[in-house]
This record gives sequence, structure tokens and C-alpha cells, in this order.
Amino acid sequence: MTETTEFGGLFCEVNCPLDLSLIKARGTITPSVDLANQNCLSVILGLDEAVHEHADESLEISHDLQRLDFKVNVILELVAQLVSQNIELPPSADLKLGSHALQWISSELPAQLGQLLQVKLYLDKRFSFPLTLSGQVVDVRQVGNSNQVQLELDPQTEQTQELLEKYIFRCHRRHIARIKSDKDNN
Repeated sequence: MTETTEFGGLFCEVNCPLDLSLIKARGTITPSVDLANQNCLSVILGLDEAVHEHADESLEISHDLQRLDFKVNVILELVAQLVSQNIELPPSADLKLGSHALQWISSELPAQLGQLLQVKLYLDKRFSFPLTLSGQVVDVRQVGNSNQVQLELDPQTEQTQELLEKYIFRCHRRHIARIKSDKDNN
């Protein structure tokens, strides 16, 4: 799921809805979109956080917090299902998200070398708000009946960049844990 790539550093490999639109200039992410990106990443990261307890806390409190966390997650899942029924998401694509690049494979989402694009990624089915990024297409390759497109991402604000890197790192950790689990099961 995650490893070092030709566009540098760790990346997260996911399948998610992806919406593309042409833009006229680089760096078109407004402060309000940047704030929405920070909120989106914070929520997604918060949904995945486990309850971590200190060793000196009683087991009863820990158990109660875990039960409460489970119930809140169930409610979030149900609300997300209700919301997603009323929102028409764009087609999904297999993509690799790095801190400075995005790559996807799709026959439905064409792009041309040099185009400036704004992309909206719906990274978590429980949270139907997009992460909005922009950049320039730096590579387009034919892969079977589809195209593999690589987008060089425009710089993010420091806080958004940190959240994005934290999201990518968590994908990396989950991937490593999954590999270890698969080895242990074999």
C-alpha cells in the first residue's frame, strides 16, 4: 500500500472517488479551501485514532472509553451512510498520493501533459468531503486500456502539509502492519 516512489518519499495507495477540473494558474487553492483541507484531514485522521490510555489509568475507565469510542464510530458510520446516499460521488480511481505528487490510473479521467488541474479526493467513505489539491500534469502513460497520470502538487500551507504527511505515514504504518499480519498467518 505504501512505499518509496519515484516522486519522492512515502505514498499512500488507495482507491477513492476522484474529481478533476482544469484551472488557469498554479496555486489557486484559496485560504478557505486550505482550511477545508485541514479540517478534512483532521477529521479523517481523528476517525482512525485509537484510544490510547496511560498505564496508570484504571482498566475500568479504559474499557468505558473504548466502548464509548466504538459507539461513536458506529454512529459516524450510520450518518456517513445516510449522507452518502444523497451525494453523488465522482468515479473512483486507483491512486498513489504522496506529499508532493499524485498519480492515478483511470480510463474515465483523462489528462494531458502540462495541464493544470484541481483534484478533489474523497479519501474516506465515512466522511464525504473532499481533499482539494492542485498541480500540473508532469507524466501521462498508457497502461493497458487506461492512462496513468502523474500530477506534481502545488505547495501546501505548513499545517496542511503536516496533516497530509501524517495521513500518508498512517497509511504506511497500516501497510506494514498488514504485511506482518499476512506473514504471521502463513
